[in-house]
This record gives sequence, C-alpha cells and structure tokens, in this order.
Amino acid sequence: MFRQVADIQTQAMLKLPVPDLRGGKPAVISAPCSPELKAIVQSLVERAEALRTGQVDPRQDNMLLVTTDGRKAALDLRLHDPSLPDHLDSKVNKAVAEIERIWRETIAECSAQLVFCDQSIPTGRKGFSVYEDMRDKLIALGIPAQQIQFIQDHDSDAAKLQLFRDVRAGKVRILLGSTQKMGTGANVQERLIALHHLDAPWRPADVEQREGRILRQGNTNPEVRIYRYVTEGSFDAYMWQTLETKAKFIGQVMTGETNLRRIEDIDGTALTYAEVKAIASGNPMVIEKARIDAEVARLSRLHCEHQETMFKLRGRVRHLTDELPCMEKRSEDVHRDIVTRQDTSGDKFVMVLEGQELRDRGIAGELLLRRAERMRGTRADRLVGTIAGFQVFVTDDFMQGPEIVLKSATTYTAKVTDSAHGTIRSVEHTIQHLEDVAETLARNIADTRKRLEDSQAQVDAPFEYAERLASLVQRQQQIEDELDLTKNQASSRLEADTAEGPPADAKEVEEPVEA
Repeated sequence: MFRQVADIQTQAMLKLPVPDLRGGKPAVISAPCSPELKAIVQSLVERAEALRTGQVDPRQDNMLLVTTDGRKAALDLRLHDPSLPDHLDSKVNKAVAEIERIWRETIAECSAQLVFCDQSIPTGRKGFSVYEDMRDKLIALGIPAQQIQFIQDHDSDAAKLQLFRDVRAGKVRILLGSTQKMGTGANVQERLIALHHLDAPWRPADVEQREGRILRQGNTNPEVRIYRYVTEGSFDAYMWQTLETKAKFIGQVMTGETNLRRIEDIDGTALTYAEVKAIASGNPMVIEKARIDAEVARLSRLHCEHQETMFKLRGRVRHLTDELPCMEKRSEDVHRDIVTRQDTSGDKFVMVLEGQELRDRGIAGELLLRRAERMRGTRADRLVGTIAGFQVFVTDDFMQGPEIVLKSATTYTAKVTDSAHGTIRSVEHTIQHLEDVAETLARNIADTRKRLEDSQAQVDAPFEYAERLASLVQRQQQIEDELDLTKNQASSRLEADTAEGPPADAKEVEEPVEA
C-alpha cells in the first residue's frame, strides 16, 4: 500500500556526487572489556532477572533503565560510577587518539571532524561528561581549545549558523554533538574528512542522519572516513548488528521489494532479558544469532518470492491455456474473412447504408458521421449497412467515443474521425489490411505457445535454498533455547511469586531526553 502512493528515489538510485567512503564501509575500532565493565554487566543481568521474576516494582527499575545503564557503561565506566578508573584502552581514549591523528594529518587542509555521542552531554563540570573529558584530552595533545566545540553550547539559531560557518571555514575542526542536536540541519560538509560514532543510536534513521552529514553533496574531500567504536563484551556489538538488520528491512520497503510482507518493531528502546544474559555471558552465539537472524530473514523473503512466482506461473499457464484456442479461432476467422472479402478499391467502391446503395465515398462518410453522432451516449450497437461483405455497426465506446464495428466471421474496429473522407478511409483500410491482422495473430500465437511451454517447464520448481533455510531455522531455534538458560528457573520463581506479583499500574520509566 505504501509503494502504491509513494515515489521513492534513494541516493543510490540518483547516483548523487557524494564523496567515497574509505574501505567502502565504516571502520570498526574495538576496545577490550575491562573487569569493572564485566562486573557491571553481570549486575545488569541480576537486575533483569529480578524484573523477569517479578521481584522488583517496574516503577523503581525496568528493562529500559537496565538497557540505558548498560549502554552508558559501554561508552565509559565513569558514566555509571564516576569513581571508576579511566582505562587507557577504552573506546573513548581510542577515539581521542584517532581524532588527534586525523587532525594532525589534515592541518594544511583545515579539515573538520564530527563526533556523535547520545549517552552523555556537557554538564558544565557538574558531573562526569564524555564531551568534556574528550575536549580536555584533545587540548592536552596540542589541539587549540577554540577549534573544539560542542553543539549544545550554541542554542540559538543565529549561534548555530555562525558555528556551522566556522566549521565550513576551518576555524572549528572538531565538533561534538548528539543525533538530536546535530543529526539534521547541520550543513557543515564542505571540509568534513571524518565522522566518529562513539555510541550506537536506536534507529537506523539516526545512523543515516549522522552519516548524511559527511556523505553529502558539497563535500570537497574525494574520500572520507567513518568510524564506529565498540566495547567488547558490552551492548555495543549487539546493538550495531540489530541496527544493520533493521536497516536492511527498511531498505527493502523503500526500494519497493514486493516480497517483504512483515517488518519487526524498529522503535523498541530496551533489550530483552535473554539478550542481556547472552551479552553478559560473553557467548559468541549472540553475534551468531544476529547473523543467522539476518540470513533467515533474507532466505525467507526469497522463499516468499519463490512461492509468489510459482503462483503467478500457475496463473499464467491457466491464462495462456485458455487464451490460445481463442487466438487460433480468431486466426481461422480472419483467414475466412480474407477469402470472402470483396474488392472496394477505386471505382469498385459500394456501400449500403440503411437500404441506400452509395458509390460516393464522401457521401457515405458523411452519413456514417451523422449516424455516429446520433449514437453518442447510447451504449448500444446499431446495424447501419454493409460494405465489402461485412456488416457495419455504429457504437459508442465510453472511453474512446463513437466507433465503427465491421462484422463477418469475426469483428474489426475502424475509427470515426473528424472528416467524412477520413472516416471512410479508416473503414476501407481496416478491410484491405486483414493480412496484417492475420500475420500479427500468427506471431502472437507462436509467442503464446512458447511462453506456455516455458511456463509449464518452470511450474512447481523446488525452492533452491530450501535445505539451507530449514537448517538455519533449526539452528536459530537452538541458539534461542541456549541463550535463555534461566528460562525454566525464572518461570518457576515467577509462579512462586504470583501471589505478590508486580503492581497493576506498573509502567516503564522513560530515559530523559536531551532538550
């Protein structure tokens, strides 16, 4: 239904002149999981299990808060607890090193970089902020403070416009911001050389908006770089995999692939208990699950497409089988009309209109025009005469207007033009060129027979990837069963706590959104 009313033109379809992406895809920079992060993730599992078994009021804690805390810890431990240490090999420090290296490489060109971070905002030194931590470290590495700016420090439209002008001019070379503040309307692409994702947003549209700042017309750099920073053993890897799967679904809708019939909810903002448990365990099956989910979805779409193709083929076989005898019958009738057709060329022209024999083409045409005008809007055929052995009918087609129908063994249509001579020429041309009709029918019959033969050969062909799809679905079920290891224990505990249960008016507490 969406494709029936939408005209979609993607960047790939339009082939817009945007810079090339180094390596053809974003580069992934991973940071190791620290012991402190492992302990935090394990505590999140305990919170999730308590929620699942109904031991905690969801108004006090819920899966949205668990997920948010996990994402913050994956970004920087100090967002979870300011007293925790700053690890040298954390992803924030790796990002600082990468930003500083690119800054030095592009000093001559005054190239700019964007840094996206949604899980932390500037606090004005009132608490730990990834923004302020990165700025201090970059200044310590020799980058002038005035070349580093936060989008949050420029609230008014005028201030933002001046900031964007400074970025385009090369005065501001490192701009940090959130997707909400900097994802749209930031026309700073002219000198952009690199973009950094410190964290993963929830929606593929957010990723597209972020990267649309640099992969944009007007960027003077022929090649740009995009970096995604991931902390191993945290929520990062799973979230990026999930984003990729969501983006593929959306891409199929936008490009009009008709084999897609269902899409998963793409706006959820909390991981499930099983996903948190799998991430905490460090089980590689969590990544395998994301890969298999995507492959099962792809093969399922191919299977749906195969079934739809088989349905269409069976319908085509039925249609061609019914159509062929009708075409052969009409071909026989046309040949019969060719044999019985009378010659009306030159002075041999004779036409009988309502009992009156006419040998003047102009008069015959004028009378046909008058009969046609009287038939306008009647929606009925009227026999008005004969010519060359054919009965002449005048009818009114709702869409085309008045027409002349010639009937013998079969029927033919001639046009009613604006002039008498044009109308009579159309009638004679139709009669004199029956051989063309016969040739066209012969070609159509041969083509129909060929299409029928080809369609019959393809009907009920087996699905090429049936075995692989079945094995992947089986493996998918195995992984889901193995990842949710505490399902039975949780169910038993939930039954034991049924009498108490969670409050009836329990609701999830939404994460505060940056203004």
